[in-house]
Amino acid sequence: MLKIAKPALTTAEWQEVRQALNDISTCGCTDAPRSGSIRDRIGKAIDAVTGHERVPVTLPSRLDAVRRFTCESGRLGRVAQNHVPTLAAQGFSRAQIDAIALLGA
Repeated sequence: MLKIAKPALTTAEWQEVRQALNDISTCGCTDAPRSGSIRDRIGKAIDAVTGHERVPVTLPSRLDAVRRFTCESGRLGRVAQNHVPTLAAQGFSRAQIDAIALLGA
């Protein structure tokens, strides 16, 4: 968990943060393998053996930015500052961005 003070947000702002984190909760931090790559072929072989089918998840750009931010923040152990301008441009306040990092990383 990151060491960030609890942001002061309104109920509506917390709801937006919660919704964004819920929307990306099953996406994971790795990008889908390139079609035809070794990773893709191995995944298809495992799916055939186990009987499970991978369902690619395509996120809207707003949520993909949240996913990338939370994943990188978690890897770094601090707020991934390079993603902050993108999230701010999408309408997240700095306090919401800190809350996303705090809860999502």
